[in-house]
Amino acid sequence: MATFSRSRAGAYAALVLTTLFWGSNPAVSRLLLERISPMLLVWGRWFIVLVMLVPFVWPERAAIARALRTEWRAFLPFALFGFAPQNMLIFFGLSGSSAMHLSLLNSAIPVLIILIGWLWYARTPQRMEGVGLVLSLTGVLLIVSHGDFMQLARLEVNPWDLLMLAGMMVWALYTIRLRKRPEGLSLPAFLFVGGVLGNLVTLPFIAASAVLQAPPALDALGVAAFLYVAACPTLIAMILYGHAVPRVGPVQAGIFTHLVPVFGALFAALLVGEPLRAYHGIGFLLVAGGAIVSSLSAPR
Repeated sequence: MATFSRSRAGAYAALVLTTLFWGSNPAVSRLLLERISPMLLVWGRWFIVLVMLVPFVWPERAAIARALRTEWRAFLPFALFGFAPQNMLIFFGLSGSSAMHLSLLNSAIPVLIILIGWLWYARTPQRMEGVGLVLSLTGVLLIVSHGDFMQLARLEVNPWDLLMLAGMMVWALYTIRLRKRPEGLSLPAFLFVGGVLGNLVTLPFIAASAVLQAPPALDALGVAAFLYVAACPTLIAMILYGHAVPRVGPVQAGIFTHLVPVFGALFAALLVGEPLRAYHGIGFLLVAGGAIVSSLSAPR
């Protein structure tokens, strides 16, 4: 029992670190999108991830080759839901929308996970999960509305928002399916296979982007930002998330994504100079409290 408790505690710590990296992503990506196209950012970050993974997955190269050759149909849904294609929806949507809209739609992930689990898997949410979801969602709305809930009523939905919402939907599906990922490969090897398939699926889009858009103009700061986006919000965060979801379940893992706009506000203050307000602190307490309350649910 003690070992199981330590395992869940480690999974919760992994989720907090994951959301910290994801929260830094918008501020750093803002620097990159001034220099390169969204498609190149999506494809290039996963190409760098694959290069970084090679030393770690080299001992499994035969199993990886076999999976790509004979089991690609089993891996393809994961590649579509959690890798380059999902990132493509988010970044293209963000190019025509706002950071506030992205924060709001990011908060739909836990709701979508619960809804899909209820409709698809007949899973009834536990009471503490529901309470935690409401608390954390209230904190997120407080932050993204800048302490004025009436701003939410004035937000306008546009087609770019629908692209981002589609990205949130496929990430919810990825989270649910992650508990049943194909066996036979380690987590890094699984990410390598998913990354390869995801980049192959999006290859026509990067080819069109190379023809239709201006070439990238990366300086030293841009290269450093590109490497950071690939290493931390992508590779490390995906490994931590893949470690945590099977141990705490997709619903509780989804609720922890409400920490993303909290960390996003902190990184915006540090990197972009946006001020921190009292509502940031109150929102953080609500989000963190909601995540803690949801974690009190008995494992299922």
